Amino acid sequence: MHRFFFLFAVGVWPFISEAQKQHYPHLTLWSRVQIAKEPNPNWNFVGTLMWRRQNNYQENPHNPTANPLTMGGQALITHRNTQNTVWVHIAQMSYMVSNQLLGKEEDFNAPIGKEFRYAGGVEFNQEVNEKLTFRQRFMQELRFFKANDFHPVGRVRGRANIRYQFTPFVSVNGVTEILFHDPPLLSGQKPMRFHQFWLGGSLLWSLSERVNLETGYTFIHGRRATLVEFDEQNVLNLHLAFEI
Repeated sequence: MHRFFFLFAVGVWPFISEAQKQHYPHLTLWSRVQIAKEPNPNWNFVGTLMWRRQNNYQENPHNPTANPLTMGGQALITHRNTQNTVWVHIAQMSYMVSNQLLGKEEDFNAPIGKEFRYAGGVEFNQEVNEKLTFRQRFMQELRFFKANDFHPVGRVRGRANIRYQFTPFVSVNGVTEILFHDPPLLSGQKPMRFHQFWLGGSLLWSLSERVNLETGYTFIHGRRATLVEFDEQNVLNLHLAFEI
């Protein structure tokens, strides 16, 4: 639990220290379809298709599906210890085609970005009782952008998650996450420079024994890569998960 509050406190700091800088608000929709396979209690394989849209602040400021944002896919391989307390994310591989968040006039002319991403890390699973679970995850990413000739760029991220099961069919989730740039870096970047802070909540609906639907909201405060400017996303989440 203390890791949850630590990440929250660290994430709030950029709001205080950079309050005078330019900020751009956004309304976005993040959706995904996920398929998971657990051949035994120690291994988990997950495949995900992602589809994200955003508002157009000039024409549709309240429509989160007005313009494209990101499309992509992801594969994840996870190993769990026998006690189900330590999850090692051996490989998380993603490919994304992304549009610039639309915050100012220049963003409409920004080229579409292509990115391959590899990440690995560890997650701690703490089942307090049958209803309450805490999870803390730490991941190191290597990101390869077409615009950077696919040279690696580093990012480290820490996440804290809390889940409470109200009924056998409905659970509530809370999450906070903090992301920093770390080596290897883009030209001119400083190590451990703040990148993003996430804070959100969702409801997990068990539609059947093997099908779950997640609906929720996430606030993301992020710093742009080249300028001291910030994007604030109000994210509507819609995720569908299948176990096979």
